[in-house]
Amino acid sequence: MKNNKLIIIVFLISWISSHAQHDSLPINEFRDTILVEPNRLPEFGSSHNSNHLDKALLQNYSSKPLSSVLELESSFFVKNYGPSNISTLSGRGGSSNHTSVLWEGFNIQSIMLGLVDISLLPTVFVDYIDIQYGGESALFGNSSIGGNIHMGTESKYNKGWKFWGNMNIGSFEKYGQQFKLSFSNKWYACSIRSFYNSAKNNFPFRDINAFSTPKPIKDQSNALVEQFGLLHEQFFKIKLHQFGLKIWYQNSYRQIPPTLLININSDLQKDESIRIISQWKYVIKNQIWQIRTGLFMESLLFQNDNINALSKVLSSITKIDHKWYINDYHLLNIGLNYNFNTAISNSYDHIPQQHRATLFAAYKISTKNNTWVNSFRFREELIDGQFISPAISIGSVWKFFKELRLKLQLSHNYRLPTFNDLYWDVVGNPNLKPEYSWNSELGIDLPFNLKNTIITANITGYCNLINDWILWTPDLNGYWRPNNIDQVWARGFESNFLLETKWKKFHVKFGLKYAYTVSTRTKGQNTENIGKQLTYTPIHNANTHIQIRFAKTTLLYQHSFTSERFINNLNSESLPFFQVGHLRLSHQFILKGMKAIIYCQINNLFGENYQVVSNRPMPWQQFEFGLNIGLSQ
Repeated sequence: MKNNKLIIIVFLISWISSHAQHDSLPINEFRDTILVEPNRLPEFGSSHNSNHLDKALLQNYSSKPLSSVLELESSFFVKNYGPSNISTLSGRGGSSNHTSVLWEGFNIQSIMLGLVDISLLPTVFVDYIDIQYGGESALFGNSSIGGNIHMGTESKYNKGWKFWGNMNIGSFEKYGQQFKLSFSNKWYACSIRSFYNSAKNNFPFRDINAFSTPKPIKDQSNALVEQFGLLHEQFFKIKLHQFGLKIWYQNSYRQIPPTLLININSDLQKDESIRIISQWKYVIKNQIWQIRTGLFMESLLFQNDNINALSKVLSSITKIDHKWYINDYHLLNIGLNYNFNTAISNSYDHIPQQHRATLFAAYKISTKNNTWVNSFRFREELIDGQFISPAISIGSVWKFFKELRLKLQLSHNYRLPTFNDLYWDVVGNPNLKPEYSWNSELGIDLPFNLKNTIITANITGYCNLINDWILWTPDLNGYWRPNNIDQVWARGFESNFLLETKWKKFHVKFGLKYAYTVSTRTKGQNTENIGKQLTYTPIHNANTHIQIRFAKTTLLYQHSFTSERFINNLNSESLPFFQVGHLRLSHQFILKGMKAIIYCQINNLFGENYQVVSNRPMPWQQFEFGLNIGLSQ
């Protein structure tokens, strides 16, 4: 009965808002800019530590996957298994299940595995990436405990024809091509993007596990990768209505190279996916109404001489969203979601189905000149007829001196068990509870504007307590089964520094990101593990860059540092600290109606011999040469 009353109240608020008379607010950008995602992060999540990566920066990564971007542009830890293998993401002491990836506001995590292989996501398919640190399930739903990656495209009407293309070749028989073609007028916009990448990845490495001295140098085997993708978008508007459709198709073939513990294998993996989003948006005065529907289909085939395992996933979600700019100081956002998930796998004894309904609300109040900005967010989810504990978050930003800001964020978040956790044949545990976390963070932003110089600095401390952590452990019969047995305490801080200055024809940028993370068990089945750092969670993780542009020539140097990572729960074995440098030189040519950029890049400049994951070698120096061409009407 209480839930029925809550739903009635929400709809009454929506009806009242649609009939209320207020002066129109300056939201013309919502009419002219094509954005599928309702853009909740900058409006309601300003109390979070976050970074925005724009189209200009991402162009340097156009031939690379999302994993390469996040390794060098965030303080998250990217668990990279090597070329042609998977890469996962973890932040603030959580696992790869605790950081979600959202495309146009839709979570694209696998419902079977609970994670995203970010090595499969092409950077050329996005125009922006927002890196949000810390939990925010109230705004973004399941798995938002360690952070979120928000990505999507951003276009505008009335821009005519535009074309951009890139071709690149590199070490180990690497070849790639990417292009974008778009057209828009006053009422219609469309675009198509495509990419193709292939590489043999037969790089040399030193076998550190060999008994001989010196350690022998071998060539990587069974590491071929070939990927193709297509993204098509259609938008049109009629008066105050806007309609849109996005279709993302992708196919990937990867051979899985052997670890250093075996000499050869024949493992391969085929991934295929299609993601479809449709949208209706209505903008009137100070209100925005949106209905969005997403359909996501994925298949994964793993094969070797003994195994032929196929899994298929189908997810659909419908979102109704209403945003009301009440006046200059008040903003209300409410919505309803319905999500259906199902999967087919050789490892399940039946075809599971999951129905999820969600009610969410967010409210922001600010003072004049945004001296104080406070927001409250709420989400309640009904899963197969059962309510889970609601996600709640509170954020506050105080501008106390010029542009200096103090930020406070408190939240209660959740992660649902995956289909593999629940339904894996024989060993799955259908009685698993969701994981819940309490997250807090306190940060300060310190921007300074000097003559010809802009300095931005921030530091954020955080403390997370994750309860009922799901862990696979052996039972009395020797079967590995998932159970809610651990409590994890993660704490630390992040800092970010950026300096940009101009002198004559020189334009210099210098940046530094650093994360200090301590993540330990405070409760668990095995008392010997209590107080130990979680596996593959580096205490120190940092990256820096310096970019110097003179006229049309740009030199960019990037360097990353990752500290020791423990590879067992007792912290008795570890992988050593490593650091990797990258150098890129590019020159721009501008001709009539055309812009071209030629570049050369060296990855792992100093030939560091390292492993991110145990017994998974990484390549030494790699060279890449490419040409970008841009044309506009």
